Amino acid sequence: MINTVKSEWIKLRTVTMNWVLTIIAIVFPSAIALMTAFFKGDDAVPIDAHQLLQVILATSYIPVLLMMVVAAASITSEFGFGTIRPTFTATPHRARVVAAKACVVVLFSIAVLVVVMLITVLGGAAVATARGAHIDFGEVPTATSAIVGLVVLSGLMAMVGLGVGMLARSTPATIAILIIWPLMAEGLVGGLIGLVFSNFNVIAWMPFRVGFLLNALEVDGGPSRLTAGLYFGAVAVAICAVGTWFVQRRDA
Repeated sequence: MINTVKSEWIKLRTVTMNWVLTIIAIVFPSAIALMTAFFKGDDAVPIDAHQLLQVILATSYIPVLLMMVVAAASITSEFGFGTIRPTFTATPHRARVVAAKACVVVLFSIAVLVVVMLITVLGGAAVATARGAHIDFGEVPTATSAIVGLVVLSGLMAMVGLGVGMLARSTPATIAILIIWPLMAEGLVGGLIGLVFSNFNVIAWMPFRVGFLLNALEVDGGPSRLTAGLYFGAVAVAICAVGTWFVQRRDA
């Protein structure tokens, strides 16, 4: 298993696209947070910890989605270029290959988000303080749980990306599904279901909507942060499990 994980890590880190997306995932939210801290730190009413965290958490959806794309491409690119065949020949136990990919993409996604949080939270606070603002994250009771929730969300979204990639087997189709569904389609589907059953609480329990509560500063109404994590985690594992089943049943 260790050798399979090492093999998957080599595949991940030797693809140029993955590093391009990783650089964007780190640079974009970091630049927004640091510039916001710089330009708003010396305002007549300077930025505070709560406002800085809102900016950080809002822009961090970008690296979460990009890491989900990296996770999906880790399997769809193999199907697209036919390299999945030698992979399964070397490791006939296909579930072991999927488990190794899951370990690599989840840990990589978590590591990237940890780096983003270190830069944006610590760097943003330092820049804003240097500009004259008072930044004390201890004044925001949900700061730690929201930041940890974001990191957890990144790992779970990577699992979703891998699972959808195993089902779709096409990089363009998978990316389209992963971007369109959580940002647009899920709300429309939830609204339609709520309209049919005259219960609009259904929207609040749509998987990605619940998952995005993990990094919310205020969780008002609906499931708690812990419930959201367990629920979305179960959805991510289920998607990955179904994808693994399809990989084992279908030809490479």
